[in-house]
Amino acid sequence: MAPMYLPDILTAPLRRVDDRTSDLALLDTDGLQIGVWECLPGTAHDAGGDFDETMLMVAGSAEVRGDDGSVFRLAPDVLWATPRRWGSTWAVEQTVRKLYVIDGRAAKGTPSERPAALAGVSTSPLPAAEPRPVVLDGDPHEASADLWESHRVSTGVWECTPGTFPFRRDGYHEVFCILSGHATLHTDEGMAFDLRPGAVLLTPAGLTGRWEVHELVRKAYTIVTLDEAGA
Repeated sequence: MAPMYLPDILTAPLRRVDDRTSDLALLDTDGLQIGVWECLPGTAHDAGGDFDETMLMVAGSAEVRGDDGSVFRLAPDVLWATPRRWGSTWAVEQTVRKLYVIDGRAAKGTPSERPAALAGVSTSPLPAAEPRPVVLDGDPHEASADLWESHRVSTGVWECTPGTFPFRRDGYHEVFCILSGHATLHTDEGMAFDLRPGAVLLTPAGLTGRWEVHELVRKAYTIVTLDEAGA
């Protein structure tokens, strides 16, 4: 599986699904879906399916009322996650666009029973930065915070100062959207991805390479853990 790259999530062309929604699939296999979704204004109820979902809102506005009485205001820069069978009513006020991960694989691990949201994800405070354990150049320091974890999906925020360091995806896929800063991700296969605000990159399990951080970079990420069979 090769990496999937969007230079700008806001301008990525989508495929019309119905009279209100459009979609761009980056991955759709074995109960796992990753992509970009857009919805025009209107109201609809979602009974909630047998899947966990993480979402980064990048455009528009909506109010989502859970069947459990919870209320969420969705706008750009909100990182949001919902557990399996969480019913809700969406009232979309301005056309919304989001990066999503839907995990409908067989449930394994510890479930989350409640949704979670973090507004202002591009500026939210993080723990003190610590040095990268392996460095190729410079003195990169990183900080991260997990927002939510359920079964085999987790989502959060990561930030790193300039420098170059190796990476490898052992047993998991990761998709992320750059919130601020500038970096280049180089793979050992010779690919290079320019990462600026709005860029989306899906890095599959088994991928290796290096990060070259040019200026303080921050990303919102979702990690999907695979089992030994790769599913």
